[in-house]
Amino acid sequence: MQEQDNYQTFISRASEFIPQQRIITDYLRTLAYGTDASFYRLLPRVIVQVANENEVIRLMALATELEVPVTFRASGTSLSGQSITDSVLLSLTPDWKRYEILDDGHQIRMQCGVLGGDANRYLAPLGRQLAPMPASIDAATVGELPSITLPE
Repeated sequence: MQEQDNYQTFISRASEFIPQQRIITDYLRTLAYGTDASFYRLLPRVIVQVANENEVIRLMALATELEVPVTFRASGTSLSGQSITDSVLLSLTPDWKRYEILDDGHQIRMQCGVLGGDANRYLAPLGRQLAPMPASIDAATVGELPSITLPE
């Protein structure tokens, strides 16, 4: 019973700083988020759509305090099931798209919601691209990296 109480407390306290429409607990939407590009399926108890770094920090602190496991999901293109959970799923909103090209195109700094294909389109005028090139490059996000140094 304590575990269920922890999830209810998580939802209640997250509602203090996350708009209710971005906290998902209904069966159909949790079922839709219960899979990624893998063949695995888990039903998240709670999905929180996160819009910025401050929300992630606060949600991670809350989850740590309540001992509630968290999984982070960007585009859900995982082939190994690592973007699904039966606990709390933090899912990106479309707000995570900022990028910056540095050092004449030798580096790129991106937020975790930038698609790999978009990153390559940003770099193309400079004769650069990300590598390796997965088949899902136009659907997969690249992840939050301080910067990527591109090879010569």
